[in-house]
Amino acid sequence: MKNLKITLILLMVGMTGIIAAQNLNTENGGFENRRIINSKKFHVLYAETVINKSIEEVWNEVAGNYIKVGEIAGQISESHCESGDITEGVGASRFCSLDFQGKTVEIKERIIEFRECGNHREFTYDVYETKGFPAKVYNTWIVRKGEDGKTYLGNVFIFRAKPAMMTGMMENKLKKAGLRGGVLAYKHYLETGEKNVKTEKLYELYEK
Repeated sequence: MKNLKITLILLMVGMTGIIAAQNLNTENGGFENRRIINSKKFHVLYAETVINKSIEEVWNEVAGNYIKVGEIAGQISESHCESGDITEGVGASRFCSLDFQGKTVEIKERIIEFRECGNHREFTYDVYETKGFPAKVYNTWIVRKGEDGKTYLGNVFIFRAKPAMMTGMMENKLKKAGLRGGVLAYKHYLETGEKNVKTEKLYELYEK
């Protein structure tokens, strides 16, 4: 419990005030690339995109339908609730089965932080159990209004491989696989209504 509290504090401090001027659709575009959690060094990747919808519409889908992500993202073959009647907000837990570079990965994720603050909203989940993906992961989704008045959806991926010496190699694989696929899946669905589009097609449709 003590370690979880420390983690939550670090995540909250680390995420405050740092989403100011990212380079659109890039990984680590002006964002931190390292973070210390419980005295351990984690790598950080970040990607975001503009979505031509209101903050409320984007937030309601990404946060409100947290359990049903498998219905939207093409790389996720299945998702279901692991937390009974709690389907959103702190404590909501889900199972996901996904394809990562041709391999099936199974993960369980639980929301540990959930903030709704007007034009900046975010939630963070802890990937507390994995099969086929040897890493400790925290993942933050951010919906914000930029200074240009547009709605942005961002994903902060915080990870540390097991063993830790493999973290750099894992980062290279993640960059190759493409972090942008997740945010683009939501963009495409919210703007067109089309679900489960393969990542390769999304990259073709939304070039950097």
